[in-house]
Amino acid sequence: MLAIPFLTQLDSRAAVKGSRDPLGVQPIWSRLGRHVVGNLTTVSNSVTDFTVLLLGYYFAERVAAETQSAEYVTTFLKWEQLAAYARASRNNERSFRGTERVALRLAKPGIVMLGTDSDAQILSNQKIYGLWGLYSVPAKASGLLEGNPVHLTPVARQLVEKVHLPLLETVGLRGVRGLVDHLAREPGTLDLKEGGRDEALLDAIARVLEKLRAPERALYREHLLHGGPGDRETTRGLQRVFADVLEGTLDDPDWQLTPESLQRLAWRARDQGAVGEALANRLERIRACELLIAPAVALFEHVLRHEGQSVQAIARGIRELWGTAPRETIDLRATEDIELELRAGTGEPESGARWMRLARALHGGDYEEAIRLVLEQNATIMNARGDAAPWARIAEGKLHVNLRDDSSPRSPSGEQLPLYWRHAYFIESLRNVAFALRA
Repeated sequence: MLAIPFLTQLDSRAAVKGSRDPLGVQPIWSRLGRHVVGNLTTVSNSVTDFTVLLLGYYFAERVAAETQSAEYVTTFLKWEQLAAYARASRNNERSFRGTERVALRLAKPGIVMLGTDSDAQILSNQKIYGLWGLYSVPAKASGLLEGNPVHLTPVARQLVEKVHLPLLETVGLRGVRGLVDHLAREPGTLDLKEGGRDEALLDAIARVLEKLRAPERALYREHLLHGGPGDRETTRGLQRVFADVLEGTLDDPDWQLTPESLQRLAWRARDQGAVGEALANRLERIRACELLIAPAVALFEHVLRHEGQSVQAIARGIRELWGTAPRETIDLRATEDIELELRAGTGEPESGARWMRLARALHGGDYEEAIRLVLEQNATIMNARGDAAPWARIAEGKLHVNLRDDSSPRSPSGEQLPLYWRHAYFIESLRNVAFALRA
């Protein structure tokens, strides 16, 4: 069976779960996306979060060394909490993980707890859903963390010691020494009151995180945007060219990822020599994939809304909605070229063949066959996950729905299909990093 690409088990928005990804498309788009973005995940897209992560590992290591404490993770979580309060109260950030709990506590400033207790954590499970769980592996892939136990790489340690720590030393309360002592203290507390004892501490942390300095920008450009030294084995230089091509979109506030915009990126890439040509070919494969799996997922979601109807009746509704639009969007030859990747949901050849039959059914407007195929694909995926029941089935000519995702978006119209895009391929994460690092 084909392995699911790395990082997905730590990515809460990309992970395969029994009640999610009913057609098994996540391994498909992940596999294709990893050829052009080798280090980032769908959620590891904040440069500031990477800075908080590196400082967290530094302080966790230092506190452990000075106190002989085994509470390495606890120190990291306490630092993440400190950074969150500083980012919200001083820098007016609202996009970090845990912002809701932090905002509630800042609304009633007083003494708050730091640590692993539920009343201290800024997420329901901060270790899993915070920076430790979601950013550690991409930081490893980027060449910023290494080893077991995990620690800073030499270049990351140099950044912390030469850039970040001197900034902390310029503020009162004994600078870094005071911060280390604060993180080592049990029970951990933080005074959020205006003029409180920890005001200078929060000011210092906020100053470190408020903007990128030139050494940070240079290091992150090489390691986050271009993939770091490991990119030689992952995308083999494609990510660097892709980042350069994506930077050409940063001045367009209306830019969105669509089949059309990706095709334009592929055209630009072809002007970048042999590596650009290889990148363009990968982007075209991603485009061909999304033009199939995005409407397939939309079709399955549409079907689930029609409990008790016949396949023929549901197909008539789809025909009224889409008409012959899939004939204009699905490129059968390009889809045949990615048949191997289409097997990734189960690793079995039959899965790729089923996706090809679905492509032909949609292309030919045979919506009854397309409905049967998405139901068959769902049943196969559920069975591969441990004999779980399919989300829906046909019995006595009628659709019987066992499970429906009420949060699914509205079905696209035929006019919307040419620009319809559902899946990440890690592209937006790379663009977000590029935007943060632009000069």
